[in-house]
Amino acid sequence: MPQIIAALFIAIASVLLVYIISEGKVTKIACFLSLPIGLSPYFLECFSYKFDAPYMALSVLASIVPFLFMRNYIVFIVSSIISLLIMCLTYQSSSGIYVIISIMLCFKTWNERGKTGKEIIRFTAISASSYCASMIFFRLFLMKSVDSYVSTGIYPIHRLLSGIVKNFIHYMRLVNGDFGFIWKFLLLILCLTFIISSVVITKKNKIFALTMSLTAFTVMCLMSLGVYLALEMPLFAPRAMYGFGVFIACIAVYLSNIPKKIVLLPAVLLCWCFFVFSFTYGNALSEQKRYNNFRTETLLYDLSILFPDKTEEPLLIRLKNSEGFAPSIQNISRRNPIIHRLVPVNLAAEWVWSNIFLTRYYNFSLQQDESIEEDGLNEVLNSYYHTIKSEGRKVLVILK
Repeated sequence: MPQIIAALFIAIASVLLVYIISEGKVTKIACFLSLPIGLSPYFLECFSYKFDAPYMALSVLASIVPFLFMRNYIVFIVSSIISLLIMCLTYQSSSGIYVIISIMLCFKTWNERGKTGKEIIRFTAISASSYCASMIFFRLFLMKSVDSYVSTGIYPIHRLLSGIVKNFIHYMRLVNGDFGFIWKFLLLILCLTFIISSVVITKKNKIFALTMSLTAFTVMCLMSLGVYLALEMPLFAPRAMYGFGVFIACIAVYLSNIPKKIVLLPAVLLCWCFFVFSFTYGNALSEQKRYNNFRTETLLYDLSILFPDKTEEPLLIRLKNSEGFAPSIQNISRRNPIIHRLVPVNLAAEWVWSNIFLTRYYNFSLQQDESIEEDGLNEVLNSYYHTIKSEGRKVLVILK
């Protein structure tokens, strides 16, 4: 049920994005090209979070809704501030979506002479002021500071620019590593198509139009990570990078309004790749879960043979290494490297939540103890899948 609600929010957000960028026109092809909002490989992880998924999707929807009221500036300001606060209170990974859409609308109207320069400047000032006001209010009165695996701390002023550049470079390296060759090729063609098409259809000076299209493209790409760019320790998990899918969707929907439909080919192919991958991802989760059950049950069987007596005192256990990925996942990763970041490895030493299934589900009296050292332990079993060392009721499992 939570995932159905999340899908509904994303579907509404996608249609609204098409309606806003296409100035009231909603076509089937434009709706298809908006698929990366919810079916980019990054937002797929959000669906996997089940009960958190509706809040993640709501943050996307809240970032888009204000643009329905652009014709009335007062309503637009109020709705922007309220919607952006809703976004901040649900999932801040959407913090760049509002900016991406604002830039796209400004560039589109300027490039096609839909509005005067004065009107564009006014809209830019109003949207920027609304965005900054909501972000400042959230940080001063609503935000709780966090300093663990991520941090809410912002770079100091003298390091802000270098910190943003550092985070953006890391972000782009992750995208480059996550996308396979075909995805990257289609994305490159899509980006070039956006820039070239913008220059071809413009009524402005061609050189100036090229400069503006490159600037708009760069800033939209930059803001796809949102305010995380300014954080000293931002989250770079796939579920925090779905702004990149919104960035792709905005470009694709923009191209759907160009008369020559040949420009849509790379966008259609890339969206189709994402659509197919969404089914691959679901199968991958199922296969990894099956593999995890097998490895967990094999380990528990060996432990039950070595420690057959049930006692009230739990068996202290520490894992070393991990179960790794199922063979089918390794095959998928050859074409879609991002699968390694999307599919969780649940039997592992590194992740604090990984071993709850091992220690709680099977009613085997186990307690995780990371203080157990390998020195002084005796090897009691060496199998194809793991080595078990123990001393008394202290156990070290070295996964293979």
